[in-house]
Amino acid sequence: MRLLAPLFFACALAFLSACQGGGSGAPGAAAIERFVVAQPALNESSGLARSGRNPGVYWSHNDSGGPTDLYAFDAQGASRGVLHVQGALNLDWEDISGFVEDGVPRLLVADVGDNNALRPAVRLYVLDEPALDAAGGTLDARASRSFALVYPDGPRDCEAVAVDAEEGSVYLLSKRDAVPRLYRVPLHPGSPLVVAEALGEISIPRAAADAPNPEAINWVTSMDFAADARRAAVVTLSRAYVYTRAEGESWAQAFARPPAAYAVPDDPQIEAIAWSADARELLLTSEGEPTPAARLRVD
Repeated sequence: MRLLAPLFFACALAFLSACQGGGSGAPGAAAIERFVVAQPALNESSGLARSGRNPGVYWSHNDSGGPTDLYAFDAQGASRGVLHVQGALNLDWEDISGFVEDGVPRLLVADVGDNNALRPAVRLYVLDEPALDAAGGTLDARASRSFALVYPDGPRDCEAVAVDAEEGSVYLLSKRDAVPRLYRVPLHPGSPLVVAEALGEISIPRAAADAPNPEAINWVTSMDFAADARRAAVVTLSRAYVYTRAEGESWAQAFARPPAAYAVPDDPQIEAIAWSADARELLLTSEGEPTPAARLRVD
């Protein structure tokens, strides 16, 4: 999405680098290593997922109206290939989640963007993740299943989606509400159309009241669960946040507590976040050409 001018981002992020409003206070210190992604066709990176099939590889995709392609690259940004998803539409792809189900690495692509809250339903695609070849060429795959979802309280813009395969659920965080709302749908709904379960608002630090457009600064643009399903990472235009849940606790309970906050690079529009396989790093990408990216140490 391209909704806020670069000047606004520069001013807002500069303001927030000096003052973090409410919640968990100043962001934690963490090492940030910058790089760019060598995928020329990836210029609006809007989602990010670690691979479960190809070690050290991440998947991303372009924003609304782009091709139904997934772009693979490693943690240094080197291209590892392209996956063309046949039979799908990219009305507004906003996130992607990698997970392992029944021993099979899979990817969920979330066509859930809805800037003006006008879509009567949004759609999720699930496909088996292929092994990449050494040549890094283009592969074809077809979604093994897809289903539509609606929200119980009306259309919502959403850019943050993550899969908890052990629970068999897909979680979604709304974007344009004053406080993000958490929703859940089954990974296997048994119906082509499912009504999402509303789980309530999450705890997230708020920008200072006098910051320019404080609600927009805290819009959540991506989410990912760590491989052990104990930590969730979300990213906004100004911060990365990590929520930790205790043994036996639900995600709704974990999201109700204040998260740990981390500073992020001053890239123009950070839209994607993913855990590394060992959950010691977060990978971030922003819209741009070439795609700006960063590794953020959080251990």
